[in-house]
Amino acid sequence: MTSHPAPPERLAAALAARILHDISGPASGVASGLDLLAEPGQSGQHGAALDLAVSSAKALLDLIEFHKAAFGAGGESVSGATLHRLALTLFEGRRPRLEWAAELEPFPGLAAQAMLILAQVAAGALAAGGLARATAGHAGGDVVIRIYGEGPRAALHPENLEGLAGRELSRGLAGRWAPSRYLSALMNAAGGAVTATTGVGRFTLTATLLGAAGVSAA
Repeated sequence: MTSHPAPPERLAAALAARILHDISGPASGVASGLDLLAEPGQSGQHGAALDLAVSSAKALLDLIEFHKAAFGAGGESVSGATLHRLALTLFEGRRPRLEWAAELEPFPGLAAQAMLILAQVAAGALAAGGLARATAGHAGGDVVIRIYGEGPRAALHPENLEGLAGRELSRGLAGRWAPSRYLSALMNAAGGAVTATTGVGRFTLTATLLGAAGVSAA
C-alpha cells in the first residue's frame, strides 16, 4: 500500500480532538450528576443524579482505557478477553452488535491496537445497526486481524478509506480520518498492511502483521 506522509502535527491534533470528543459526553454526564446532587431542594432527585454520575463515570473510565490501549505506546501483549471487553465499549447501548470470534491469544501489542481501531471504524460504519464480526488468528507466519460488517446502510466513510490507505484527508471529518490514518502509519512502520473492501450493505477490514511483526510482542 502506498502511503503519503501526513504532517505529524495535523494527525496528532486530529487524533487528540477525536479522543476528547469521545470522552466529553460521559464527562458531561458526571458533571451534570454531581451538579444535581449539590443543588439545594433537589433531594428527591438524588437517586437519579447519583445513577447518572456513576454510570457516566464508568463509561468515561471505559473509554479512557480503550483509547489508552488503541492509541498509546503499545508494545505489551493483551489478552483476548481484555480486548473483547474494550471493543464492546464501542457497541454498548448502540444499534450495532459485536460478535467476537478471535482465536489469537494473547494479542501482540500492535495486533491489539489494530483490532481496537478497526472495531472503532466498524462501529461508525454500522451506525444504523447491524453486526460486526471480529476474527483474529495466524495465517502461516503472519497474524491476520479481520472485521466483517453487515447491516442496513452499512458503509465505510470516505474519511476512513483515505486514512486506511495512508492518504491525506481531502474532505469530511478529521475525527473519522485520524484513527484510520494512525493505524495505517503503525502498520506501514511495522511492515504490515491494512485494507478495506466494500459492497452494498457490507464491508471487510483487514490488518496483516507480517512475520516477526506479528509475534514480537507475544
